[in-house]
Amino acid sequence: MNEEMDLPFNKTRFLWRGFYYPLHFVLFEDPNKLGYFSPSHFQIGLHKKLMYLAHDKVIENIIRHELAHMYCSLLYGKRFHELDSHGKEFREVCARFSWGPEVFKAYSHLEFENELYRNDKDIGFERIKGKIEKLLALADSDNPHEAQAATLKANQLLLKYNLKNLDFNEEAETCVKLVYRTKKLNSTMNALYDILQYFYVQPVFNRTGEGVGLDVVGSRLNVEMADYITKYLANEFETLWNTAKKKDPKLKGLKMKNNYILGLAQGFSTKLKQERSLQNQEASSSRDLIRLNDNLLKQVKMAFPRLSRQAASAGSFDPRARASGQKDGSQINIRPGVSQGNKGFLLNS
Repeated sequence: MNEEMDLPFNKTRFLWRGFYYPLHFVLFEDPNKLGYFSPSHFQIGLHKKLMYLAHDKVIENIIRHELAHMYCSLLYGKRFHELDSHGKEFREVCARFSWGPEVFKAYSHLEFENELYRNDKDIGFERIKGKIEKLLALADSDNPHEAQAATLKANQLLLKYNLKNLDFNEEAETCVKLVYRTKKLNSTMNALYDILQYFYVQPVFNRTGEGVGLDVVGSRLNVEMADYITKYLANEFETLWNTAKKKDPKLKGLKMKNNYILGLAQGFSTKLKQERSLQNQEASSSRDLIRLNDNLLKQVKMAFPRLSRQAASAGSFDPRARASGQKDGSQINIRPGVSQGNKGFLLNS
């Protein structure tokens, strides 16, 4: 706004024709829209997915697009609602600020738009992600020694990638993504929270009007890995529980299911601790992990500046179900997922 639109902006207000106007930015979720401008509240909304999926240049163009709508509302006042939202007047505003079709078009396919700005860093990201997914495929091997070696190598590769970004002193890339949602906090969400902390992300409970969400904060690669791991484990928990009930008819009811799932998390977490211990011996020092942890704390503070820790209730304890879950959890391996193309989104309703 200061550099391209000549609108002096300071934190929450901008100056236009001698008057200061408020301007607020908010995040939202919607199946179709990427952004919007509300003239009644002088509010620009940006989809939460942009923090995770979009290239910086794409985000900048979406913000410009919504600022163009805002400028139209300033110019035309009450007539703003009568205008074609992406018609002549809107394009004239874009032309005034030398914004081309990458800004004034109404639709954007994220995958296509990101490709326009793809650089060597993005190519490196895709390459390292592909290597990790191949190693996760080997981790499902029936040979226990091959599986352990593959998971250890995958973790080492992920650690190396994170440390490399820190060593380059690049600006921290912070992504936030909703990976799981339920109507209320349950054992699956608690289990996922405990497990995801081993994958260089910070899980966060996020209460909304639709229930409780589990967000993850971290770098783009770590968030992508955490997203797939969450989807895989949530499904795997149900499969393992149904299998366990068939093997042991005494396992039944919600109390035992909750204890079994929490046992799965404990068993899998113990396995992850052992892998992390081997990983630390071969690939890193405690100093490296402290650096990564400090960087993650900065990312969390950036995404959730007012975050407060919340302990979840463990519920009543059942030793039979918990022990069964711990045993099965120690055998879990993460299989690789297939990335799906991003859908197109409407920039403005």
